[in-house]
Amino acid sequence: MTTGSERSSTIEAVDSIEAIEECFRLGWSDGLPVVPPADYKVREMLEYVGMTGEEELLSLEMRRRVLTSENAAANAVMAGCLPEYFPVLVSTLRALEEEKNFVHMASASTSSPAILMIVNGPIRDKIGINYKDGMFGPGFRANACIGRSIRLCFMNGFDARPGILDRGTLGNPSKYTLCIAENEEDSPWEALHVSRGFQPEDSCVTVAVAYNPITVNSAYGHSGESILHALADTMKSAAFVFRFPSQWIIVIGPEHAITLHEDGWTRRQIQDYFMEHASRPLVELIRMGVAQGPEKAGDDQLIRHCARDPEDIWVVMGGGTGGRNSAIIDTTGYRVRTRKIDIPGG
Repeated sequence: MTTGSERSSTIEAVDSIEAIEECFRLGWSDGLPVVPPADYKVREMLEYVGMTGEEELLSLEMRRRVLTSENAAANAVMAGCLPEYFPVLVSTLRALEEEKNFVHMASASTSSPAILMIVNGPIRDKIGINYKDGMFGPGFRANACIGRSIRLCFMNGFDARPGILDRGTLGNPSKYTLCIAENEEDSPWEALHVSRGFQPEDSCVTVAVAYNPITVNSAYGHSGESILHALADTMKSAAFVFRFPSQWIIVIGPEHAITLHEDGWTRRQIQDYFMEHASRPLVELIRMGVAQGPEKAGDDQLIRHCARDPEDIWVVMGGGTGGRNSAIIDTTGYRVRTRKIDIPGG
C-alpha cells in the first residue's frame, strides 16, 4: 500500500494569498481556504507528539492507502490546528483504525456520515474545546479545526472527494467538522469517559461514525418523562433508514439535565427508557420502505428496538442555558469507541 500522497507535499510561495490559492489548485481543500502546509509547521506538529512522520495511523486496504503521522500533521496544519490539538487527531485516527469497515463507510457511503469526536478530561480546557453555548456551531478554533482535520485526512489521504470516492447522495454539513466536549463539571451524571471505565483525570476522545445532530426543542416539557418522551419520539423517526438497532449519542442540554436530575433520572434509567419507548414494529418499517417486504403475518408483533443494549445509548451533557434543548445523534452500526489521549508530558 501507499501513503496518502507517498509523502506529504509542501508548497513554497512568497505571497501568502497566492500560497492559499495554490492549495486550491492542487485540490487540497475541503472548499474553504486552508493554511499552506509549510514544512516547519508540519515538523512542529510531529515534534509536539514525539513522532517521526513515518508512523502509520490509519490504513484502508480497499483503498490501498496508509495515512502516516506526517500526512496527518500536514492536514492538521491545513485545517488550522495548533500543535496542542494534534494529540486529539492522532488518538481519533488510532480509534478509527480499530473499525476498518465503518471507517470506509464514513469516507464513501451514500448516506454521508461524518466523524464525531467527543472530548473529555483536562485537555478540554487546556486547548479550549467548547462544551457550552453553541457547542455544535462556529466560534471556537479547537472544535472547528480538529473536526476539520479529520475530513481533510480522508479527502487528501484516501481521495474521499464528492462524486469520486465519496458517494454521498446529499452530503452532510457535519463533514466539515463535528468535534465537541462534554460539560463534566455541571453534569448530574458521571463523565462519559468515566462511565466507560477511564479515570476522571484521563483525557479521552470518544469517536463515532455519525449523522447530523438533531435538536429536540422540548420547551414545555417540565418533567423528566416528558423530555425523554420527546427525545424517544425523535429517535424513532431518525432511525427510519434501516438502522434499528444502532448506537446513539444523546446530548442533554443543561436545562433538561436539571429537570431530569430533579426528577431522579439516573443515566441507566434514561437508557432503559429509550430501549422501551424508541422502538417500532417491523411492519411499520416495511410500509415506509426502509425494511424489506412484503409484509407477513406477525410482522406487527416483531419489535425493532433502537439499540441492542442500554449501554449502546451514550448520555452526554453539554450546551448553553438559553433554552430547553437537547439533541440526538445516530451513530450507525459503528461501534463507538473511547480512547485515552496520549498527551506529551502526561
